[in-house]
Amino acid sequence: MNSVKVRVAIIDDKAAFRQSLRELIEKEPDLGVVAEAETTRAGIKEVEAKKPDVILMKNNMPFSDGLEYTKMVISKFADTRVIILSKQSESGVAATLCQTWACYPLCKKCSSKEIFAAIREGLPPG
Repeated sequence: MNSVKVRVAIIDDKAAFRQSLRELIEKEPDLGVVAEAETTRAGIKEVEAKKPDVILMKNNMPFSDGLEYTKMVISKFADTRVIILSKQSESGVAATLCQTWACYPLCKKCSSKEIFAAIREGLPPG
């Protein structure tokens, strides 16, 4: 397996959810969490500073629009992928947010295996 860690940022307003994701991700030898934020405003600062490969982000953040944030990230950081975590991914609502290869809708209650596959998808082989 690739020894270089995929750098992940987690943006979600719930600290317990961020912690759960961090614990899951940190168990994978090729994945590492480099940044966490509870708001998209703090998230953009973390992305600028830490330059993650992948951002796991809740779709509906307080005081923020997931679509606008995703567009901003993709335009500013072309090599960063955004994975939208949404309770509505099954209905296609989250899919409408993802108009480019860099954005991937994923259910918020999906398995860790599905989360890991989404994080690794589209990354260059190690």
